[in-house]
Amino acid sequence: MLGGVKIANGEDTPPPDPRFVGAAQARIDASYAVVLFENGTRSMYPLSELTGPDRTWLQAFAEEHPLHHGNSKVQIAATVVPVKQTIEVSKTDGAIEKVQLCQPGVIRTQDGPFCALFAMVHCLDIAGYIIKPGSIEEIQNHANAINRDDPWADPTYSRSIDHLVQTTAAPGSIHEFNHQLSQFDWIRAELRKGRPVAAAFPEEIWRALPPEYIAAIRGWDGGKVGHAIVINGFTYNSETNKGSFHIVNSWQELQQFDLTTDAAKNLLSIYFSISPKGSKDVDTPTEHVVSVTLVGSSGQTKLYKVETNLGVHRVAAPSEDEARALFEAR
Repeated sequence: MLGGVKIANGEDTPPPDPRFVGAAQARIDASYAVVLFENGTRSMYPLSELTGPDRTWLQAFAEEHPLHHGNSKVQIAATVVPVKQTIEVSKTDGAIEKVQLCQPGVIRTQDGPFCALFAMVHCLDIAGYIIKPGSIEEIQNHANAINRDDPWADPTYSRSIDHLVQTTAAPGSIHEFNHQLSQFDWIRAELRKGRPVAAAFPEEIWRALPPEYIAAIRGWDGGKVGHAIVINGFTYNSETNKGSFHIVNSWQELQQFDLTTDAAKNLLSIYFSISPKGSKDVDTPTEHVVSVTLVGSSGQTKLYKVETNLGVHRVAAPSEDEARALFEAR
C-alpha cells in the first residue's frame, strides 16, 4: 500500500514519523524532501531537520514512489506603470524658451509652519506620486506635540519628511543638485526632463514674493528657516540670459507665482528633483538606513528589522549599531 516501504519479506514498513502517513510520492532534492500526499497536498521538509530514520525511510520511499519534477512553469507578468506625463508646455519661439509642468493634483494649504512638508508633497504629486492618506497629519501631529510654532524642534520632523519622500518615490527617482552646473542651468535642465524641483527661499523670503502681495496681504519678517516651495516651470531668453521660474506655493492666498531670475539670484536653495512616476530615467540609488527595530533576541544575538530606502531587511547582529553598519558600509 502507499504510505509504506516494502521490506525484504514483501511487507510494508510504516513511516517512522506520523507526518508522512498517507504519503503517495516523494522526491529528495539537494536540501529538501518534497512529499505528495494521497489527498493531493504537497509539503517540503528541510533535510537538515529530519532524523536519520526519517531520511532513510524517505529515501527508500522516493525510490519506490518517485515524484518527478513537473514540466509546467509559472510566469509572472510584469506590472507596467504608465509614465506620468508631467510636461504640459515645451516650446521655443526665437530666443524665448518656455517649459511648464503640470500642477499638483491637489494644491494643499499648509496648516501652521509646515511649508517643507507641503512642498515635498506637492513635488511628489506633480511627479505622479500620491501619498498615503493620513501621512501629512501623522507628521504634523507628532511635531505639534513638541512645539506647535516650530516643527523643527521635533528631532524626527526632518527624518519623517525624508522617509515620506524616499518611501513614496521609486528608487533612483530622486536627483540631487549637480554643483558642477550653475543653479539656474541645472533647474532648467531638470524641468526639461519633466522633473519638478523642490527648493526653498532663505530668511530673506520677502525678496522673492510679489511686492503687491507683501503690501496688501501678508507682512513677512523672514522667519527663522525660510520657506519651502516647488519649481515647476520656467521662461528663458537665451539672448539676455534672463527669464523667470514658476513657483508652486502652499499658502491659500498665494498658491503660485512667477519669480524673475533677477529676484532669484542668491535666493534659492535646492533640495532635489523627482523623475516622473514610471520613468526609466533614474539614477542608481544609494542604499541608506531609515530605521532599525529590534524584533527579538537569542543569547548574544539579536534580530533586527532594518528599513532602508530600498526595502526592509531582517538581520542578525550583536547591536543596533552593527545592524545599521551592515548597510551604511556598503
